Amino acid sequence: MKSLDIMSIFRQLAPERFQSSWDNSGIQVIGEIAECSKVGVCLEPTPEMIRACLDWGAEVVLTHHPLYMKPKGLGAQNRFTDVVRMVMRSGAWLYAAHTSLDCTPSGPAFWLGERLDLNDVKILDTAHEYAPVEVSFYSPRTFSREEAEMWTERPGMHSVSQSAAGEVRLVCDREHWAEARSALEFTLGSSPEYYIRALEAPGRAVGFGQVGNLPEPLGWDAFMVELQGLVDRDVFTVCGPVPETVSRVAYCGGSGASLVDAAAGAGADVFVTGDMKYHQAVETPVCVVDVGHFSLEEEMMRLAAQNLAGQLESEQVEVRFFRGTEPFGFHVRK
Repeated sequence: MKSLDIMSIFRQLAPERFQSSWDNSGIQVIGEIAECSKVGVCLEPTPEMIRACLDWGAEVVLTHHPLYMKPKGLGAQNRFTDVVRMVMRSGAWLYAAHTSLDCTPSGPAFWLGERLDLNDVKILDTAHEYAPVEVSFYSPRTFSREEAEMWTERPGMHSVSQSAAGEVRLVCDREHWAEARSALEFTLGSSPEYYIRALEAPGRAVGFGQVGNLPEPLGWDAFMVELQGLVDRDVFTVCGPVPETVSRVAYCGGSGASLVDAAAGAGADVFVTGDMKYHQAVETPVCVVDVGHFSLEEEMMRLAAQNLAGQLESEQVEVRFFRGTEPFGFHVRK
């Protein structure tokens, strides 16, 4: 399969338009290999992880964290230049899906909420909101009910209707209109005149973290037992007021400590995240369980690799997830 086509699939998995303004999601190093049969996936673009992917034979490597946030020079010997040198020598492509993946609705970043079976979920911190468009045009051809239902199943399509006078009305997400238009004109065999206007609803929001309700309230100890069964880490840090009962849970993978107030404002009994600092812990208005930056995002990338493998299976492209190593160790006084 062409390497550039695989990059297009990455963008479907984690659209680059979802990324934060400060981020660097997308191609990190342009490769020379045109055809790809192996994709390596890992959390960190460290020399060790990139070397493992390349030694396996990956022509394309997908990471979560970018190789750099701001442009860097190549005049120093460091981990950044080690990775650049390895990737460029191999001719492989390096791509990062960072906040673009964190914000993807129903994507692997939200795996913890799915396994906790949270209901009535809402985004904890909205990053972008997208309004759909209403498209109207006249068609001399009458669409059947089956055809209309087929069109409503297209990506980003909300509704399709046609009046007795032949006016067709579509409501779809703006980013899907160009593709829908091409398919529509192919069906009609002509290019009608369109009237397009932006709508305020039904809108779509993407963002970081989620908050939702457990199927049944759990005592604090029972909740922690369930959480420890889901998160691959031996030690959690707990700060803030510990509730007797947990009904409403908020979470955010990676560095989510900045969302403590949002979690409290959303009525969460517990906020699960990583990278809490001392003063944040002292001032938190809600109980926070810090499970570490690594644990939630390592599982996210494993699931992203699994998703990607399913999409590329018919193309005979092998996808392999390379497990990382928790950078923090713990010393227990005897």
